[in-house]
Amino acid sequence: MVKNYVLERPREYDAVDYDGLWKKLIYELFEEFVLFFAPDLFEGIDFLKEPEFLQQELFQEIIQEKKGKQIADQFVKVFLKSGEEKWMLIHIEVQGDPDPNFSKRMFRYYYRIFDIYDRDIVAIALFTDASNQFRPSVYQRSSYGTALTYEYNIYKFNDQDEAGLTNSNNPFAIAVLAGRYANEAKKDAEKRYRFKSKLIRLLLQKNDYPKEERHIYLSALIYFIDYLLQIPIELTQKLRNEIIISEEEMEMMYLDRKNPPPTWGEVKKLEREEGREEGQRLVALELLKDGMPVELVSKYVKLPIEELEKLVE
Repeated sequence: MVKNYVLERPREYDAVDYDGLWKKLIYELFEEFVLFFAPDLFEGIDFLKEPEFLQQELFQEIIQEKKGKQIADQFVKVFLKSGEEKWMLIHIEVQGDPDPNFSKRMFRYYYRIFDIYDRDIVAIALFTDASNQFRPSVYQRSSYGTALTYEYNIYKFNDQDEAGLTNSNNPFAIAVLAGRYANEAKKDAEKRYRFKSKLIRLLLQKNDYPKEERHIYLSALIYFIDYLLQIPIELTQKLRNEIIISEEEMEMMYLDRKNPPPTWGEVKKLEREEGREEGQRLVALELLKDGMPVELVSKYVKLPIEELEKLVE
């Protein structure tokens, strides 16, 4: 059986929460994120140990200067195969205009964290803006023999080859493409429609995603694309009529905006309140009741698929 189904939205536009969109995608596909943007670090991380997302507690203490800028920051503690801990600062700059104080801000993050927590940081700045000139990667100061140089990793969306992104089997290649398209079509609904259609078709035709991960990639990316490239209701209807998704593919996608997947903090809070294993089962039960696929629930709550299938029964 085949259904015409793409996306549903009760209003013509929702406010785009860039911060939340990127944080959600990084949380859901963290291993893929590190592999795509920091492959050298990926080789050293022990992913059998759960990464810890720290930003909610940390930024209340340290980062108090966003002032309306559209920025997404993540702090993640990872464990290396050597047993060492590393903290990753993932800074995604999604404001349209270059910020002359960006490198200073990156250094300020670094020294505040170092001063309070004495941790080494792997800093990655992702620039989604369309400017070719804006690419700050170093902060420098010097005065009469005293000098400071702070360097960090950067990734410029505008530099990337579109064919290379299209052919990549890492889901973040599609996210980068979506970010580029969103910048290119900021004030052009027809262009956003064409880009959105192109990305969804590309996703559905992707045969190089690992079979066991494909449904997770589709769910995360379609949610991301839907909100990043919003279009008017009439164009949404047109897109829905043009793109056909099979029943099997539709069931892979968790697109209930009124009942979105839990945040990392919500899952950990329930685990603490109920005891880790019992908390995991309670979270799993709620998600299964809401219709989330077993495989996606398994990724969220870190329980074996076999155990979740017993819960379904």
